[in-house]
Amino acid sequence: MVVLNQQNSENPRMYDLSFMYTLRCDLKCPFCMYDSGPDVWDSMNMPMLDNWLWTVDPNLIASFGLYGGEPGVDLEGFGYCLQMAKRIIGERPSFVITNGTWSTSMEKTDVFLRWCSDNGLFVVVSGTPFHRKTQDREILETLVQLYPTAMRLKPEHENFIPMGRLGHNEVACTVKCRSWNRASRIAVKPNGDILFQNCDGVFPVVGTYHDRFDVIDEKVQRWRAEGAKECPYYKEL
Repeated sequence: MVVLNQQNSENPRMYDLSFMYTLRCDLKCPFCMYDSGPDVWDSMNMPMLDNWLWTVDPNLIASFGLYGGEPGVDLEGFGYCLQMAKRIIGERPSFVITNGTWSTSMEKTDVFLRWCSDNGLFVVVSGTPFHRKTQDREILETLVQLYPTAMRLKPEHENFIPMGRLGHNEVACTVKCRSWNRASRIAVKPNGDILFQNCDGVFPVVGTYHDRFDVIDEKVQRWRAEGAKECPYYKEL
């Protein structure tokens, strides 16, 4: 989970809004929550995203995030999502989550970091043992030392949500939808589904980009107050 150190993300009434332009990835990790891989060729319908973003209340958006899939496989598409959001909603602190495979090539590293700089993105690099095998850790660690305010490396061990390729794992609901005390985390998937991510079970779909933002907001606020009872894994404690 990525938490930017900026004031509005501390506000439970705000939203951290992320865009998953594609689930395509250059890796096929056995723990991927979204079944991403090189054989996935979906991408977001940009006119539909544009229409939806015009319904979003800019006063409720704390930050933007980009992840997939792997943003490095389609910098143009992910960048287009972010620039569209900034044009319609306004500038916000923004981050990108990446597997870091680009670090094994100086050319790809230069292209990726230049893209991040041009888009004002804070870079978060995965640190799982599986990902480390595909990274140049020395390069990544050097970059973090050089640019500590622009990049961080995630720890080696993460708690993965039982979704996607981990969907066979038991779901243990802790009603985090009610206890999460920061900005709500929502993400738009390539198919238009909008995930509610204040959760440690399976991220439920709170709506789609066919729904106005105020409709989604009403549902999120109800879930935060009463629990996401529409979620099939929700359990009263």
